[in-house]
Amino acid sequence: MATLHLHEVSDKVAQAYLNTPPLQQQRLKRIVEEAILLWTEASRYPVTPTQSSYVYKNETVIRHTQGVCGGNACIRNTRIPVWIVVSLRSQGATDNELLKDYPSLIQSDLDAAWVYYQDHKNEIDQAIAAQDNED
Repeated sequence: MATLHLHEVSDKVAQAYLNTPPLQQQRLKRIVEEAILLWTEASRYPVTPTQSSYVYKNETVIRHTQGVCGGNACIRNTRIPVWIVVSLRSQGATDNELLKDYPSLIQSDLDAAWVYYQDHKNEIDQAIAAQDNED
């Protein structure tokens, strides 16, 4: 069986993304996210032994993966941390604005993020505070 070195794939995908015209970047992003989702679902093994998931309406929507976005809770297989959408919402962004700004998300992703925040308020508030301290 061939070995897939994800860090090499990640670097190549990132380079391709950066060299792609802006209009095609969104398409490339969706393709990569779909491929990651398919790999994850098709795998008989966890993506990483340090991954944890949060199930919302019988679908895994929120994930913690070591080495991805600092291990923060992210929405699905994106690199969009829950704390970002919660922070933007607290600043007055509507769900429609968030969906427009993050076209890879759908309404059920945001619904899951809001429920996750209710259940993990301290974790998300600490992540927001840590980011505020870095800025």
